[in-house]
Amino acid sequence: MSRSGTSVGTVVRWDEQAHGALLEVSGLPGDCWADASVVDTADGTLRAGQVVSVQWTEEPEHGRPFRAVRVQRREDLQATPGA
Repeated sequence: MSRSGTSVGTVVRWDEQAHGALLEVSGLPGDCWADASVVDTADGTLRAGQVVSVQWTEEPEHGRPFRAVRVQRREDLQATPGA
């Protein structure tokens, strides 16, 4: 049975060719892939360093152990470089 949940994460990088983002999500032991189709923004893109709210599931995608189901920008939080 796969796990799922909601956590705060940070965008590691946006991959234009793959149309998605690599996310580092608090509490997950591996990276999370977010396809552009699950990004809740007007243009469906994110930029490195953005803080996001992530609904995730433990289903591998793009070689990552977790997959985002929904991603929303968090304007109320800021990333802490190096933390």
